[in-house]
Amino acid sequence: MRFKTIKDIIDFSRHLHTELARQYAELEQLATAERAQLMLDYLNRHEQHLAEALKDYEAGAASGIMDAWLQYTPELDAHQVLERIRDMDINNVEEVVATALATDEYLREIYEEVAQRADLDEIREVARSLRQIESNEQYRLARDALRFSDL
Repeated sequence: MRFKTIKDIIDFSRHLHTELARQYAELEQLATAERAQLMLDYLNRHEQHLAEALKDYEAGAASGIMDAWLQYTPELDAHQVLERIRDMDINNVEEVVATALATDEYLREIYEEVAQRADLDEIREVARSLRQIESNEQYRLARDALRFSDL
C-alpha cells in the first residue's frame, strides 16, 4: 500500500465515476434492448451526478484535511471495475444494475477501509461522509432500479 492523501482518494473516485459515465453512454449506444438503453442512460446520469458531488465535496472541504497523508490506503484499481462493466451483458437490465451496485459497493468499501485505518478523527469523518454519500446513492440506484422494473 502506498501513501496517499484523502484528496487522492477523492480524485480516484471522481475520475472513476466520470469514466463509468462515459462507459455507460457508449454502452447505451450499443444496447439493442430499449429497457437496457434506458437503464444505461440512467446510470450515465447517476455517475455524472456522483462525479459532480465529489467535485463539490472536495471544493468545500478544508484544504488541510484534503492534503493530510494517509499511512495505509486500500489498493485503488479502476481497471478491475471497468473490466466488469465491459464484460456484462448490456441487454440484461438485471446484470447491468447488479454490476452498477457492485461498483458502488467497491467505492463504499474503500471509504470504509480509509475510515477504519485513519489516524486522525478528521480523516475518519471525511471517509465516513464519503461512504455515506456512496451508500445513499447505492440505495437510490437500487430503489430506482426496482421502480424501473415495475414499468
